Amino acid sequence: MDNGALFLNALGRADGTLKRALEGLTREELMQQPAGPESNPIGWLAWHLTRVQDGYGSRIAGAEQVWRSQKWYEKFGLEETPPSYKPETVGSFDPISAELLLAYYEAVKVATVSHIASLSPQSWERHLPQTDPPRPPQTVADGVAIITSDNVQHIGQIAYVRGLIKGQGWYGV
Repeated sequence: MDNGALFLNALGRADGTLKRALEGLTREELMQQPAGPESNPIGWLAWHLTRVQDGYGSRIAGAEQVWRSQKWYEKFGLEETPPSYKPETVGSFDPISAELLLAYYEAVKVATVSHIASLSPQSWERHLPQTDPPRPPQTVADGVAIITSDNVQHIGQIAYVRGLIKGQGWYGV
């Protein structure tokens, strides 16, 4: 199995868990902060993991982010420049609905799958374009590892927080 196939397999497995963990959640449940104002609500976690995938996927492809190209910021009622990751921003983020979060996730996933499927074996060591603010140099392989890690962490957190809010009905996610 090549690198791309391994990543796409992992992404597909995480995708199913995310869909089951968000299923049937209300707007209020998506915004609930289970440990108070310093904790991340489910809606924020789902949006954030999608933003990370969108950001790295676009850098890998040398393309515009889906957030901008498909005007997802308008659908979420936000500015084109996404909100910062500060406690007050996290707590006030309104995901609108689980369906909207999943629609954005699906749009990003389609782009990511296309970007990764087009990579040659030599592409994995190519350096990604710098960001603002600058980060240490990263390769395509680093970006894919970050997407994978971020998805796994946050989808697990989403399933756990769902259990805190709704009980163990999420078991089997």
